Amino acid sequence: MTDYGALADKLKGSGEGVQRGHKRLAGHGVDPVAFYESVKAQIEMEVEKANVELRKRDLPVIERIFMPGFLGKLSLTFDTALLCNVDLQEAKGRITAVILGPPNRCEISRKEYLINPAAVDPLARAIDKAEKVAIGFSPDRIAAEVVAGLLMGNFD
Repeated sequence: MTDYGALADKLKGSGEGVQRGHKRLAGHGVDPVAFYESVKAQIEMEVEKANVELRKRDLPVIERIFMPGFLGKLSLTFDTALLCNVDLQEAKGRITAVILGPPNRCEISRKEYLINPAAVDPLARAIDKAEKVAIGFSPDRIAAEVVAGLLMGNFD
C-alpha cells in the first residue's frame, strides 16, 4: 500500500510537487478492456486516498479531466503543471501511463504495463533498456504507481 501521507509530507517539505510546472487476446483469456476498466476504477480510489492526504497539508489535489474527444483515455492533473494520461493499447496488450509537464506539455516520464506477459511476442519488439516496462502487475499496483508517479512527477 502506498503511503500518500509520506508523499504529501515530502512534497510539502520540498515544494517541488507544487512548483513543477472488448476483444480478448487470442488464447490467453485476458480481456484488455475489462482489465483497463479495473485499473481506471482503482486509480479513482487511489486519487481519493491521495487527495485526503494532500488536503490535510494544504496542497493542490489531483483532478480528473474529462475530454470529449478522448473517450477511453484517463487524464489526471496535479497542480497546474503536470498532466498524466493513462491509455489502453489493446492491440499491443499494454497500458501506457505518460506524465507531461512544462514547458509546452513535453513528456517527462513514461511507463508501460503489460497486461498479460504470456500474450507478448518477445520477437515482435525488443524492449529498450531506457524504457520502463512492468510485467504482470495487478490493477491496484498499477493504480498506486500511476498516482504516486503523478505526485512525484516521474515513474521510478
